[in-house]
Amino acid sequence: MRNFKNLLISGVSAAVAVIGLSGCESWGHRHDERTAGREIDDHKITAHVREKLREEPVFKFSDVDVRTFNGVVQLSGFVNTEDQKRRAAEVAQDIPQVAEVVNSIALKPQIPATATGRPYPYQQPPPASPPPRP
Repeated sequence: MRNFKNLLISGVSAAVAVIGLSGCESWGHRHDERTAGREIDDHKITAHVREKLREEPVFKFSDVDVRTFNGVVQLSGFVNTEDQKRRAAEVAQDIPQVAEVVNSIALKPQIPATATGRPYPYQQPPPASPPPRP
């Protein structure tokens, strides 16, 4: 009878430990998951931001990518100027249900042109030096 009591206590202790270690994670959503409704809302936000960026009258944002997670919009890609980068963030922030905008847009490198109009890295080779005098 004593062995049965010890076995029962050990079994109950093990069950309590397993339940205690599993934590609350199983009762709700993890922080990196979205509900189906939130995911649909995020897709709508992304589509709306992309549409507004395409319709922008001054700048065309063809090289900007838009992603949304839990109402946070991330902009990435390339633009030519700081004004374009700032304007893209403003357009995204004006969309309803956008909680935050993370602007990861980078500026395209500016390659200076030469007098011929060719990009700077292309230059004529330097003239050959004259042969040494005897």
